[in-house]
Amino acid sequence: MIPGLAAIAHITARLARSALPISLGGTLLMGAPAPTHAPHAPHALPFTAMEHAEYDVRYGPIHAGTGTVSVLGIDTVRGRDAYRFRLTIAGRVNLLLYKYTLRDTMESWVDTATFTSLRFTQQQWHQGNVRSKRYEIFPEREKYRDGSEAEQSSVSNPLDDLSLFFYARTIPLAVGSTIDIPRHFKPGNNPVVLKVVGRETIEAAGRQWNTIVVQPIIKTSTMFADGDGRVWLSDDSARVIVQLNAKASVGSVTMKLKSYTPSLPPH
Repeated sequence: MIPGLAAIAHITARLARSALPISLGGTLLMGAPAPTHAPHAPHALPFTAMEHAEYDVRYGPIHAGTGTVSVLGIDTVRGRDAYRFRLTIAGRVNLLLYKYTLRDTMESWVDTATFTSLRFTQQQWHQGNVRSKRYEIFPEREKYRDGSEAEQSSVSNPLDDLSLFFYARTIPLAVGSTIDIPRHFKPGNNPVVLKVVGRETIEAAGRQWNTIVVQPIIKTSTMFADGDGRVWLSDDSARVIVQLNAKASVGSVTMKLKSYTPSLPPH
């Protein structure tokens, strides 16, 4: 879904497009400084390989499923070393007047040298229907291809829905700041905006976390178009996604960290 932040965003967005319509509205920061542009390449990565986080997914007070966010390792795409990111969700709500089942897997391959997207895929199983997407992204030519269709224009230093989520973990986040990220590989989706709205201590995965609270605004997203969504990132060098909350028409959807296995140390 931000990514970054965008990756989890798009997971919950699947609920938004179904019988769990998530409408995330935007609360602007009054008197906030003018938006700044995020750097093209992160200065340091808070992850390397084999990082794995598991999440509990709830609709209001009801346990609805589980989710994961992982760095699977380093693959090769068109001769380039690439991080392979994966996000999954499996959800089910079984109420008297409402039943819903979803499985979703998103994967992203990102050049380790330039942190630009090379490939993005998604497989979604929703109420028995399967939908697959596959994009090949060519940063050197600012082009992308949707499946077997003709190439289309992209942007400089492109990122996809899931890699945006990881990228957001790598950039400075000062409370009160607004950050523009004009890097989504589909030009019409830009800019992705991050508003850093505060700090908060929350309990998850059996411990207390000091977190930075981020409000993402993605104009083409059902979930984040209006800006009511919030993402809690650990206020440390790891920048773990501790929690995501999205307001629904009735109640809310929350993904909260259940367990976390950090990356392997770099060699």
